[in-house]
Amino acid sequence: MGYVSAVPLSPNADAPESGAGRRTVAVALLLGALGATVVLLASGRVWARGSAAVGGGSLPLTADGRAVTGLPAALAIVGLAALVAVFAVRGRGRLLVSALLALSGLGAALSAVAAA
Repeated sequence: MGYVSAVPLSPNADAPESGAGRRTVAVALLLGALGATVVLLASGRVWARGSAAVGGGSLPLTADGRAVTGLPAALAIVGLAALVAVFAVRGRGRLLVSALLALSGLGAALSAVAAA
């Protein structure tokens, strides 16, 4: 009667999966950081131009994204915090943090489109 061990025979038996998993996480973190950076930069740009009639002339006015709505920039900061939190959690916690990151990106995009 033989005994089958559940322990891998070599310490590198899971190396290919581990390497692919790390690359996937690295790509996801890079794309999340890039997306949050784009949202922060875009929210600082001019979103609206106009003019106000003053006395006998007009005064040009501009409004950046943060003046129109502060929600995309706030959600981008939440996304950056979630990117940092990925390193602090494992397992289901990482899944929850990933969901928070995805929802903050979706919320930033929807609020920017709704405000524009």
